[in-house]
Amino acid sequence: IIFNPKKMLLSDNSPFSVNEAYKTLRTNVLFSLPGSDSKCLGIVSPDRGDGKSSVAINLAISFSQINKKVIIVDCDLRLPTISSKLGIEQKPGLSNFLSEYQDSNQPFIRFSSTYGIDIMPSGDIPPDPTALIASKQMDDLIELLKKFYDYIILDFPSATIVSDAASISRVVDGYLIVIRHNESEFSKINETLRQLNFANAKILGFVYNGKKEHKKYYRKGKYSKNYSNYYYYK
Repeated sequence: IIFNPKKMLLSDNSPFSVNEAYKTLRTNVLFSLPGSDSKCLGIVSPDRGDGKSSVAINLAISFSQINKKVIIVDCDLRLPTISSKLGIEQKPGLSNFLSEYQDSNQPFIRFSSTYGIDIMPSGDIPPDPTALIASKQMDDLIELLKKFYDYIILDFPSATIVSDAASISRVVDGYLIVIRHNESEFSKINETLRQLNFANAKILGFVYNGKKEHKKYYRKGKYSKNYSNYYYYK
């Protein structure tokens, strides 16, 4: 994966339109999950390549910008990307914590001083990822993290490929579904909704990704090729 943090990760140097889009998304999440208690937010998508992991990272950064204590957990234990996007080691991480195995002096959680967020990467690829995600150890981890963080953002694998996201809906306060302009298929979006609804998950809405806006609407530039537009529909 070729990843350019200067273009993809949210910062003061990001285009005006990108910053404004994430402020809007953040505000809608705040209103959708009111209260002062810690919130656990799941990020899913119908298919790979929808931009789900980048949305998860940038939403975490956006919350840190308003002084919220945030951790992003890479729950994709098959093809994880959070660690490569943030430039950290993939292991040890979530799978090692859940299986109580660590063959490294590295901590399970790393802090990014650049972006003001904590990160728990995926860790080693386990033989049965779904069993780990659906385990009591995962429930206990979420409850533990809620004691220390305002927002826990879980980046799940694509919902139409595996059922990991729906398997822990009992401890997730709400889900955002990332869909991509001109690429996400209606049948896969419908299947994602079916899985989450079957698990009685709370669906907050959709993040519509990849739709380019004409630059004349913004003073400070335009969206990059991979990060065009994000809209939140409640």
